Amino acid sequence: MFDDLKNYLTRKYPEMLAMLEQLVNIDSGSYCKDGIDLCGQLVAEQLEQLEFETRIIKERDRGNHVIARRRGEGKKQLFLSAHLDTVWPAGTAAKHPFSIKGNHLYGPGVGDMKGGLVQLVYALKALHSLDLKTPPIAVFLTGDEELGSVRGRPYIEKLARTSSWVLVLESSVPPTTVVLKRWGVGAFELQINGKAAHVLDPKRVGVNACSELAHKILSLEGISDSDRGIRVSVNQASGGSARQVTASQALAGIDVRVRDLDMVQIVDQMVRRVAESASIQGVSLVLKGGMTRPPMQPNAKTESLLHLVCAVAQDIDMQLVAGEKAGGSDGSFTSALGTATLDGMGLLGYDMCSENERIEASSIVARTLLLAGTIHRLTVYGDPIIPSSSSGAQS
Repeated sequence: MFDDLKNYLTRKYPEMLAMLEQLVNIDSGSYCKDGIDLCGQLVAEQLEQLEFETRIIKERDRGNHVIARRRGEGKKQLFLSAHLDTVWPAGTAAKHPFSIKGNHLYGPGVGDMKGGLVQLVYALKALHSLDLKTPPIAVFLTGDEELGSVRGRPYIEKLARTSSWVLVLESSVPPTTVVLKRWGVGAFELQINGKAAHVLDPKRVGVNACSELAHKILSLEGISDSDRGIRVSVNQASGGSARQVTASQALAGIDVRVRDLDMVQIVDQMVRRVAESASIQGVSLVLKGGMTRPPMQPNAKTESLLHLVCAVAQDIDMQLVAGEKAGGSDGSFTSALGTATLDGMGLLGYDMCSENERIEASSIVARTLLLAGTIHRLTVYGDPIIPSSSSGAQS
């Protein structure tokens, strides 16, 4: 069976590259609605050819989502999770289009996560072509994942509640990793209001919002504690209207990462205490946002699913390492509901969300084979057994 799947995927490799190039060369940053919608439509059309019933969930000012379902063997549903948007603004695809250099494929979103979309489609195509059984499958493609899946989250959680397993097609990292644990994520925006005045006007005393911003950056980033699994960073900062005018307003974009579930509320309160307490008299502060994703943490069901995936990997001569990532994903939502969730099932990638973002070309067939084999094995064995000490996964 695995030889047949591998042979099929090897023959289809040029098609997979062509689809990947097509998707990468479409601007689909989180605010590029037309591009997100086009990518979603292209994948939906492929799924329809595989007997999926697909539906476009339309959004007015964000990217549309795609939901697809297909019947299968048994009553336990598999949920395949992916997203359509990237972090890249309009125009990036024209500046840095899809390219191949040696064993690496480059382009905006190639790993996060257009490669995962191709992998998803062709794993299902391989199973369909070879008439191999699958469990009932639900696919959800989020249109606003890079913005925290604010619009997509209700649909994700609804599917998770009716599914037995979730496989998330976020990119993997060498050596062939699957992700058992992710950190929680918070996104805050702090608005600082001061008072404008010309710096030389003796009759008016300004209140400098940028000065308050400087205090806040140092205080907020001082919350970070590597031992406790806390990272707070101010990565966006702006303020003022002119060099010679005291800044009447400043803005800060605050990123928060929390490793452990029991620290989420504590860190949220720490950020709020710092951000809502002014250091300079006359300043007013407005904090928006909060924790957007809970930490993804393994449970017995997850460990059981990992055991099954490792057994598939062993059958195709691939050894998996069970890893952890600080970045969030939609798997955080499904895991928090108790559904067995494995993340990082995508292609091997490097330097995600940078201009050097790339994936290993040689991982395309291998990781798609792993996904296809896992889908089929879930049909055959249903609930995988709890792993023993001989499991092929490493922590």
